[in-house]
Amino acid sequence: MAEYKGIKGFQVQTRTEDPSDGIAGDFYYNSTTGQFKNIVGGGAPLGSWSSGGTLNTARGQLGGAGIQTAAIAMGGDVNPTTPRNSAVTELYNGSSWTEVNDMNTARRGTVGAGVQPAALVIGGYTTTQVANVESWDGTNWTETTDTNTAASYRAAAGTQTNTLVVGGINSSDTTVGDTEIWNGSSWTETTNANTARYGGAAAGIYTDAIFFAGGTPVKANTESWDGSSWTEVGDLNTAKMYIAGNGDASTSALAFGGGPGGSGVANTESWNGSSWTEQNDLATARYLFGGAGASNTSALAFGNYPKSNITEEWTAADFQIKSVTTS
Repeated sequence: MAEYKGIKGFQVQTRTEDPSDGIAGDFYYNSTTGQFKNIVGGGAPLGSWSSGGTLNTARGQLGGAGIQTAAIAMGGDVNPTTPRNSAVTELYNGSSWTEVNDMNTARRGTVGAGVQPAALVIGGYTTTQVANVESWDGTNWTETTDTNTAASYRAAAGTQTNTLVVGGINSSDTTVGDTEIWNGSSWTETTNANTARYGGAAAGIYTDAIFFAGGTPVKANTESWDGSSWTEVGDLNTAKMYIAGNGDASTSALAFGGGPGGSGVANTESWNGSSWTEQNDLATARYLFGGAGASNTSALAFGNYPKSNITEEWTAADFQIKSVTTS
């Protein structure tokens, strides 16, 4: 790389092509296009969905966890197969799914947390709502401490040893806002969400998260968690439930799919810490499906209701390159 001296005492890098990686604030000269350019913050608005490897077992109402290149799909509904509930577990390596050892308890409407090879599967529905929690070590599932509330269609965020779980339908078929924290060995009841709901999603970690969407009726509500209490923040643009979402904190999240109940949508929205912005849609509208991802720039959507094996990958640059203009 050469240096271009455009102004005395000020040096600008010269490149023959735009970089594939960069830092916001960088400034350079593209000698091929003859333009000065700078790098600014980008993110999910630049993203799009593309086809990924198909699940081996088509299903809906399944749990998901992990990141785009190391995800885990758990359980689900293989309707109209009998028995309807599944214990099937599959791992994604960024291009294909591999079936591995089953969960101990077959169920649907479950939720996952953590990153492969260390994950949790929490709650769900068998013939009723269950409190079962299982821990994944990369090879096998092991039964561990149950949640205090038996529930399905909850939302979860965090790791295998520090997890937040919120909302759901309890064993009395009541919609709840119950919140519990997992410390690796036990669950502790803490402050309820302001709006009880099920079929929502969460993103972040157990001390810094958001909880969004849900029903019924379908809701656009978003709440921020600071480790001890929930605060209402900016609503989604589109109210929905049975959604998937992911993110690494309360300031970076992606919400995708979902529906009003009975049908799916393809909507994708990105969260920047204060508001949601509409993004490029999924290729396949879906609800009651699995999701995984590390941030609003990388995600995975898989499965669909009543059953599907379709997987899509979301990828977005974390910066934008803009030509410098003068007037």
